[in-house]
Amino acid sequence: AGGSLEGAEAVLQLGSHQGPVSVPCPTDGVPSTCCFSYHKQPIPRRLVSSVFETSSSCTQPGVIVVTKKKRQLCANPRVEWVQELLKDFQSLKN
Repeated sequence: AGGSLEGAEAVLQLGSHQGPVSVPCPTDGVPSTCCFSYHKQPIPRRLVSSVFETSSSCTQPGVIVVTKKKRQLCANPRVEWVQELLKDFQSLKN
């Protein structure tokens, strides 16, 4: 039953409530990643390995920014620097 402690340590490494939180999705019961607060400072593009939007079933919109060190941070999709990251990564996919 040591798994819960490891999970708590992982959450602590993400910082104070800025990381994503997995919650059960009400539609299909599969956990999905949701943001409950946002990382305030812009994250430099060179430190980011990927970005993706949270599920539409989340209570508030969010963008998960994955750093090259594998940290996942929640960002506000309405903020300009987040929109720029989304555009950058969208153009890489096409």
